[in-house]
Amino acid sequence: MFDIKEKVMNMIEEWLNDLLTAVFKFLAEVLFNHEALSGLFLDVYRIFAVFGGVLLVAIVLFRILNAMLNEATNNESNIAEIIVSALKASVMVFLLPVILYFVVKEILYPLMEYMFVEIAGSSSDIITNSIESSMVVDVFGSGTMAITLLLLFLVVVFIVFTFKICVYHVDLIILEIFSVFAAITIATENYDFSEVWWREFLSQIVSIVTQVLLMAVIVQLLANFNSWYDFMLIIGCGVLIIRGP
Repeated sequence: MFDIKEKVMNMIEEWLNDLLTAVFKFLAEVLFNHEALSGLFLDVYRIFAVFGGVLLVAIVLFRILNAMLNEATNNESNIAEIIVSALKASVMVFLLPVILYFVVKEILYPLMEYMFVEIAGSSSDIITNSIESSMVVDVFGSGTMAITLLLLFLVVVFIVFTFKICVYHVDLIILEIFSVFAAITIATENYDFSEVWWREFLSQIVSIVTQVLLMAVIVQLLANFNSWYDFMLIIGCGVLIIRGP
Protein backbone atom coordinates (compact mmCIF):
# COMPACT_ATOMS: atom_id res chain seq x y z
CA MET A 1 0.00 0.00 0.00
CA PHE A 2 1.29 3.44 -0.91
CA ASP A 3 2.26 5.29 2.28
CA ILE A 4 2.25 9.06 1.66
CA LYS A 5 3.63 9.85 5.11
CA GLU A 6 6.62 7.56 4.62
CA LYS A 7 7.33 8.97 1.16
CA VAL A 8 7.19 12.55 2.44
CA MET A 9 9.43 11.74 5.43
CA ASN A 10 11.96 9.99 3.16
CA MET A 11 11.96 12.94 0.78
CA ILE A 12 12.54 15.40 3.64
CA GLU A 13 15.38 13.28 5.02
CA GLU A 14 17.01 13.11 1.58
CA TRP A 15 16.83 16.89 1.28
CA LEU A 16 18.33 17.34 4.72
CA ASN A 17 21.08 14.82 3.96
CA ASP A 18 21.94 16.65 0.73
CA LEU A 19 22.05 19.94 2.63
CA LEU A 20 24.32 18.39 5.26
CA THR A 21 26.65 17.14 2.54
CA ALA A 22 26.88 20.63 1.01
CA VAL A 23 27.50 22.25 4.41
CA PHE A 24 30.23 19.79 5.38
CA LYS A 25 31.93 20.16 2.01
CA PHE A 26 31.99 23.92 2.45
CA LEU A 27 33.29 23.61 6.01
CA ALA A 28 36.08 21.22 5.10
CA GLU A 29 37.30 22.90 1.90
CA VAL A 30 36.63 26.62 2.35
CA LEU A 31 35.89 27.73 5.89
CA PHE A 32 39.27 27.40 7.59
CA ASN A 33 41.27 29.44 5.10
CA HIS A 34 42.37 32.88 6.25
CA GLU A 35 44.05 34.89 3.48
CA ALA A 36 46.06 38.09 3.56
CA LEU A 37 44.31 41.42 3.03
CA SER A 38 43.45 42.12 -0.60
CA GLY A 39 41.28 44.37 -2.72
CA LEU A 40 39.38 47.09 -0.92
CA PHE A 41 40.49 45.86 2.50
CA LEU A 42 44.14 46.24 1.51
CA ASP A 43 43.52 49.70 0.07
CA VAL A 44 41.80 50.82 3.27
CA TYR A 45 44.63 49.38 5.37
CA ARG A 46 47.21 51.29 3.33
CA ILE A 47 45.26 54.53 3.75
CA PHE A 48 44.99 53.93 7.49
CA ALA A 49 48.71 53.15 7.66
CA VAL A 50 49.66 56.41 5.96
CA PHE A 51 47.21 58.46 8.01
CA GLY A 52 48.32 56.62 11.15
CA GLY A 53 51.96 57.42 10.46
CA VAL A 54 51.18 61.12 10.17
CA LEU A 55 49.06 60.96 13.32
CA LEU A 56 51.84 59.18 15.21
CA VAL A 57 54.35 61.86 14.29
CA ALA A 58 51.90 64.57 15.35
CA ILE A 59 51.28 62.86 18.71
CA VAL A 60 54.98 62.45 19.43
CA LEU A 61 55.82 66.05 18.46
CA PHE A 62 52.98 67.33 20.63
CA ARG A 63 54.16 65.32 23.62
CA ILE A 64 57.77 66.41 23.17
CA LEU A 65 56.73 70.06 22.86
CA ASN A 66 54.56 69.72 25.94
CA ALA A 67 57.46 68.12 27.84
CA MET A 68 59.80 70.97 26.86
CA LEU A 69 57.26 73.52 28.06
CA ASN A 70 56.98 71.65 31.35
CA GLU A 71 60.76 71.71 31.76
CA ALA A 72 60.77 75.45 31.06
CA THR A 73 58.36 75.92 33.97
CA ASN A 74 60.44 73.65 36.22
CA ASN A 75 57.96 70.74 35.98
CA GLU A 76 59.19 67.19 35.62
CA SER A 77 59.00 65.58 32.20
CA ASN A 78 60.46 62.46 30.65
CA ILE A 79 61.32 62.88 26.98
CA ALA A 80 63.08 59.52 26.94
CA GLU A 81 59.83 57.79 27.90
CA ILE A 82 58.05 59.61 25.05
CA ILE A 83 60.65 58.45 22.54
CA VAL A 84 60.47 54.86 23.81
CA SER A 85 56.67 54.79 23.55
CA ALA A 86 56.90 56.29 20.04
CA LEU A 87 59.36 53.61 18.95
CA LYS A 88 57.17 50.93 20.51
CA ALA A 89 54.10 52.27 18.68
CA SER A 90 56.03 52.39 15.38
CA VAL A 91 57.08 48.76 15.73
CA MET A 92 53.61 47.60 16.74
CA VAL A 93 52.02 49.29 13.69
CA PHE A 94 53.74 46.66 11.57
CA LEU A 95 53.89 43.89 14.15
CA LEU A 96 50.21 43.63 15.19
CA PRO A 97 48.84 42.62 11.77
CA VAL A 98 51.75 40.22 11.31
CA ILE A 99 51.02 38.60 14.68
CA LEU A 100 47.31 38.35 13.86
CA TYR A 101 47.93 36.80 10.45
CA PHE A 102 50.52 34.35 11.77
CA VAL A 103 48.40 33.21 14.73
CA VAL A 104 45.27 32.75 12.62
CA LYS A 105 46.87 31.31 9.46
CA GLU A 106 49.63 29.17 10.92
CA ILE A 107 48.27 28.14 14.34
CA LEU A 108 44.53 28.65 14.80
CA TYR A 109 43.06 27.47 11.50
CA PRO A 110 45.35 24.42 11.09
CA LEU A 111 44.32 23.42 14.62
CA MET A 112 40.64 24.01 13.82
CA GLU A 113 40.92 22.06 10.58
CA TYR A 114 42.50 19.16 12.46
CA MET A 115 39.77 19.23 15.10
CA PHE A 116 37.04 19.31 12.49
CA VAL A 117 38.43 17.04 9.78
CA GLU A 118 40.51 14.56 11.74
CA ILE A 119 38.74 14.34 15.09
CA ALA A 120 35.14 15.06 14.14
CA GLY A 121 35.35 13.70 10.62
CA SER A 122 34.09 16.20 8.07
CA SER A 123 31.60 13.95 6.35
CA SER A 124 27.84 14.04 6.48
CA ASP A 125 27.92 10.24 6.27
CA ILE A 126 28.88 10.16 9.97
CA ILE A 127 25.80 12.18 10.84
CA THR A 128 23.32 10.34 8.65
CA ASN A 129 24.68 6.87 9.43
CA SER A 130 24.65 7.63 13.15
CA ILE A 131 21.05 8.87 13.03
CA GLU A 132 20.04 5.72 11.16
CA SER A 133 21.92 3.44 13.58
CA SER A 134 20.15 0.89 15.73
CA MET A 135 20.91 2.80 18.93
CA VAL A 136 19.22 5.97 17.71
CA VAL A 137 16.28 3.94 16.44
CA ASP A 138 16.01 2.22 19.82
CA VAL A 139 15.88 5.61 21.56
CA PHE A 140 13.48 7.40 19.24
CA GLY A 141 11.76 4.57 17.41
CA SER A 142 11.92 3.69 13.73
CA GLY A 143 10.34 6.04 11.20
CA THR A 144 9.29 8.60 13.78
CA MET A 145 9.11 12.35 13.37
CA ALA A 146 11.68 12.70 16.18
CA ILE A 147 14.53 11.46 13.96
CA THR A 148 13.60 13.92 11.21
CA LEU A 149 13.37 16.75 13.76
CA LEU A 150 16.80 15.80 15.13
CA LEU A 151 18.23 15.88 11.62
CA LEU A 152 16.57 19.25 10.99
CA PHE A 153 17.99 20.61 14.27
CA LEU A 154 21.49 19.49 13.27
CA VAL A 155 21.13 21.13 9.86
CA VAL A 156 20.16 24.41 11.55
CA VAL A 157 23.12 24.11 13.94
CA PHE A 158 25.60 23.49 11.13
CA ILE A 159 24.25 26.34 9.01
CA VAL A 160 24.41 28.74 11.98
CA PHE A 161 27.94 27.52 12.71
CA THR A 162 28.95 28.23 9.10
CA PHE A 163 27.51 31.75 9.22
CA LYS A 164 29.23 32.49 12.53
CA ILE A 165 32.64 31.34 11.28
CA CYS A 166 32.15 33.60 8.24
CA VAL A 167 31.44 36.49 10.63
CA TYR A 168 34.59 35.65 12.60
CA HIS A 169 36.57 35.93 9.35
CA VAL A 170 35.29 39.49 8.86
CA ASP A 171 35.90 40.34 12.54
CA LEU A 172 39.53 39.30 12.17
CA ILE A 173 39.90 41.39 9.01
CA ILE A 174 38.46 44.42 10.82
CA LEU A 175 40.86 43.85 13.70
CA GLU A 176 43.75 43.65 11.24
CA ILE A 177 42.75 46.90 9.53
CA PHE A 178 42.28 48.84 12.78
CA SER A 179 45.45 47.44 14.34
CA VAL A 180 47.17 50.56 12.99
CA PHE A 181 45.23 52.86 15.31
CA ALA A 182 45.51 50.44 18.23
CA ALA A 183 49.29 50.54 17.87
CA ILE A 184 49.41 54.33 17.50
CA THR A 185 47.61 54.85 20.80
CA ILE A 186 50.59 53.28 22.56
CA ALA A 187 52.40 56.57 21.95
CA THR A 188 49.71 58.55 23.76
CA GLU A 189 49.87 59.31 27.45
CA ASN A 190 46.36 58.39 28.59
CA TYR A 191 44.58 56.78 25.61
CA ASP A 192 46.31 53.46 25.03
CA PHE A 193 43.70 51.24 23.33
CA SER A 194 46.10 48.47 22.40
CA GLU A 195 44.89 46.43 25.39
CA VAL A 196 41.34 46.64 24.03
CA TRP A 197 42.61 45.36 20.66
CA TRP A 198 44.41 42.44 22.29
CA ARG A 199 41.36 41.62 24.39
CA GLU A 200 39.11 41.60 21.32
CA PHE A 201 41.61 39.51 19.36
CA LEU A 202 41.88 36.91 22.10
CA SER A 203 38.08 36.93 22.45
CA GLN A 204 37.71 36.10 18.76
CA ILE A 205 40.27 33.29 19.02
CA VAL A 206 38.55 31.76 22.06
CA SER A 207 35.13 32.04 20.39
CA ILE A 208 36.31 30.29 17.23
CA VAL A 209 37.99 27.49 19.20
CA THR A 210 34.88 27.03 21.36
CA GLN A 211 32.53 26.88 18.36
CA VAL A 212 34.64 24.31 16.53
CA LEU A 213 35.11 22.26 19.70
CA LEU A 214 31.35 22.14 20.24
CA MET A 215 30.87 21.07 16.61
CA ALA A 216 33.47 18.32 17.00
CA VAL A 217 31.76 17.12 20.19
CA ILE A 218 28.39 16.90 18.41
CA VAL A 219 29.81 14.74 15.63
CA GLN A 220 31.70 12.53 18.09
CA LEU A 221 28.58 12.05 20.21
CA LEU A 222 26.55 11.10 17.15
CA ALA A 223 29.22 8.66 16.04
CA ASN A 224 29.09 6.97 19.48
CA PHE A 225 25.44 7.59 20.37
CA ASN A 226 24.28 5.18 23.08
CA SER A 227 22.05 6.94 25.62
CA TRP A 228 19.67 9.79 26.35
CA TYR A 229 22.55 11.55 28.10
CA ASP A 230 24.40 11.77 24.77
CA PHE A 231 21.23 13.19 23.24
CA MET A 232 21.11 15.92 25.92
CA LEU A 233 24.75 16.80 25.27
CA ILE A 234 24.07 17.03 21.53
CA ILE A 235 21.14 19.40 22.11
CA GLY A 236 23.18 21.43 24.62
CA CYS A 237 26.15 21.81 22.29
CA GLY A 238 23.86 22.73 19.42
CA VAL A 239 22.09 25.41 21.45
CA LEU A 240 25.44 26.84 22.60
CA ILE A 241 26.58 27.08 18.97
CA ILE A 242 23.39 28.93 18.04
CA ARG A 243 23.32 31.14 21.16
CA GLY A 244 27.02 31.69 21.69
CA PRO A 245 29.08 34.71 20.60
